[in-house]
Amino acid sequence: MSRQPDAPEPKPLNAFDESEALARLSRHRAKPVMPAGQRLHSKIAPLVRKFEGKGTPGLPHLKRRWTELAGERLAKLSTPIKLSGPAEARILTLEILPAASPLFQHQGEFLKQHLSMAIGGKIVDIKLKQKVSTRPADGKPAARPLTIQEREAITNELKHIKNPKLAAALLAFGEAIYTHNR
Repeated sequence: MSRQPDAPEPKPLNAFDESEALARLSRHRAKPVMPAGQRLHSKIAPLVRKFEGKGTPGLPHLKRRWTELAGERLAKLSTPIKLSGPAEARILTLEILPAASPLFQHQGEFLKQHLSMAIGGKIVDIKLKQKVSTRPADGKPAARPLTIQEREAITNELKHIKNPKLAAALLAFGEAIYTHNR
């Protein structure tokens, strides 16, 4: 670094001035400089801890990542519906298809270990709740509903029948004919 020609020459310090400067510096301590990010963190961290809860991700996180965590095959057969207990001993409740029950019993230990690592807590048990199937027992899709025009056409044809039981039976038969998938 070059010195500018018009700057005055600094005076050399003598031993007395130097010792006085050291004594003065020892009495006055400077406040440590903290970066802005660290100051902000020290103010925000206590607030965030209040709202964080137990510190482990909950059921919404598990539902969002279910396909990734359980695998595509198991994810198609199940849905996480409840996560209960403290972080050290969580219980996961899954809603599964009835036919998949043996598969989940077989894969239970693997799922417990894998999900425990993913959510940061310990899953001690997986409860299986079987879904009620929405399809009829024969596996065929449900019949379509009867339209208003079709229902009126059937009832107009049955007006002349006096026996109410016979009229109801014929109405049910007519509905079955119209809604039958061919």
